[in-house]
Amino acid sequence: MFDFVHKNKRLVQFILALIALPFAFFGVDSYVRTMSSDKDVATVGGQAVTPQDYENAMRNQQAQMQRMLGKNYDPAMFDNPEVKQQVLEGVVNQRLLQVVGQDLKLAASDAEVDKVIANIPDFQEDGKFSEKKAAEILQANRLTVPGFRANVRNDLAMQTLQDPLGRSGFASAAQVALYQKLTEQGREVQVATLDVNAFMAQAKVDDAAIKAEYEKSPDSFRSPEQVKIEYLQLNQAAFLNSAAVSADEVKTEYDKRVKEFSAPEERRASHILLSVDKDDKGQPKAASKDAAKAEAEALLKQVGTSADTFATVAKAKSKDPGSAAQGGDLGFFGRGQMVKPFEEAVFSMKPGEVRGPIESDFGFHIIRLTEVKAERVKPLDEVKAQIEGELKQQKASKLFAENAEKFQNRVYEAGDSYTKLAEELKLEIKKTDWLSRAQVQAIAGGNQKFAQTVFAPANVAAKKNSEAIDLGNNSLISARVLEHKPSAVRPLDEVKSQIQAQLQRRAATELAAKSGAEKLALLTSGKDAGVTFAAAQKLLRQQPAPNVNQALLKSIFAADLAKGEAAVGGANDAGGYTLVKVLKVVEPEALAADKAKSLAQRLTGQSAGDLTSAYLGAVKERVKVEIKKGAIPEKAAEPKQG
Repeated sequence: MFDFVHKNKRLVQFILALIALPFAFFGVDSYVRTMSSDKDVATVGGQAVTPQDYENAMRNQQAQMQRMLGKNYDPAMFDNPEVKQQVLEGVVNQRLLQVVGQDLKLAASDAEVDKVIANIPDFQEDGKFSEKKAAEILQANRLTVPGFRANVRNDLAMQTLQDPLGRSGFASAAQVALYQKLTEQGREVQVATLDVNAFMAQAKVDDAAIKAEYEKSPDSFRSPEQVKIEYLQLNQAAFLNSAAVSADEVKTEYDKRVKEFSAPEERRASHILLSVDKDDKGQPKAASKDAAKAEAEALLKQVGTSADTFATVAKAKSKDPGSAAQGGDLGFFGRGQMVKPFEEAVFSMKPGEVRGPIESDFGFHIIRLTEVKAERVKPLDEVKAQIEGELKQQKASKLFAENAEKFQNRVYEAGDSYTKLAEELKLEIKKTDWLSRAQVQAIAGGNQKFAQTVFAPANVAAKKNSEAIDLGNNSLISARVLEHKPSAVRPLDEVKSQIQAQLQRRAATELAAKSGAEKLALLTSGKDAGVTFAAAQKLLRQQPAPNVNQALLKSIFAADLAKGEAAVGGANDAGGYTLVKVLKVVEPEALAADKAKSLAQRLTGQSAGDLTSAYLGAVKERVKVEIKKGAIPEKAAEPKQG
């Protein structure tokens, strides 16, 4: 199973995502209500991409980003039209691969689908596939067995296309060397900054200029449309307190899964690694390999069985930067964590034994087995809280599924009140102060449909309970507008101070740019500009200094140093002006073998991505792709706040 999961990592991640993110691909609306009758957002080879397809993809992206960023997640990032376009293009690309797969008659057999599903850990009991458990998990997440199998089959077919594309990248030694030069060659510079705040006192703004700015674009000073709402939310967490779990249930679950709670055997070992140089194709050089093996055999005799001697030699001779300083100690590890030849040797040794040379892709190893932790089964008391929590989540998920349809129907039928339903389901009715569209969307975890529903003219006018919106992750929400405040242009008196500050800073920025240009001219002619430069520092293309933006960075690296140092300058992003003395070119260090390998892998990945994009572009030449203009749901433009 370890080999299966390792070889099909992306596929397994996809499958687990279907289970871990309920409704990510099949929302409640997909099962309880009929499909949307809205126009398709795109067609690929005559096949429709529906609004539901797009919304599912967007929701999945939002959920992934929220998990990655946690509290730093901002739902507004998905209001960007470019982001929306990228999500739609992702759906289109998947459909393109499906079309190619159909043309090539690529299809996964029932046996292949069965094998994938049978190897999903969440579907297993005592290490074996359980049809009952799989059905329970799918039902709890409101997924059908045929629908789930269809997605697995489809992904297997697409993997047949995607894997060769992903492995087709290539990076030559010349490309690696050039890439290193582009990313690591630097410049030694001295920087001086003219702060915009130093020019604020000189920047005068009169009332006439303020009024003219206001009248030029009054819509820039609109207040946003706002609402006060009350809302009711049903989610799995609401049922956790009522999902009681008995001691007997915990014990029964423990007995069923006792193998799952066994801690496998672990071994602690130390090693001395002698690396082997490789050629441009990544193959070991014969002379280097022979030399490394001979040295390993000599060191094996030298270390003997002494732990102290082994550690001393490892510190002096091992080429493994991660363990050499610790005398070669690798700590405890289990099976599947080390390369196969190394693992086979370690797990066949006795404590205190020294063995070698063992050849692997990394070179030749001399291994000393330090300690063995035998396999043990965790007692019930040690995993009781975990099992109890999992059972509570399962029961809460089941209760949610049982009440989801009731919630959907009743919030709409209740009209202008949530009181009875809230009492029945023991939910809290929440009321808000004035909220903008973005703030309403944030309440629903970034769900755009919820904000669109709340601000829909019909809902604003009727002040009735909205339909239940599926937020994914076992969560439904409905809202009612209590008060509404339309967007309006703010009066001049209200925004006067803000406009004054904007104009004053704009004028100060112009003064800073003028002064900076004058000082740059003096420096270029070899005269004293009357500024104090900071100490010399190294500047890289990928690591610019403070107040050095991309435009100035480009000028720094383009400066001609044939006749000595040069001076460049430019406006910075803080509104001031930055002057830079470019002293000399700093060449990168010689490219070591391990670093060359790392850079080659990075370039290979980029190359594979470019090839995939080119392939999809070629497919688009023959498969008609039509993206409907204006079909992607857009957020209404938020007025500026002055």
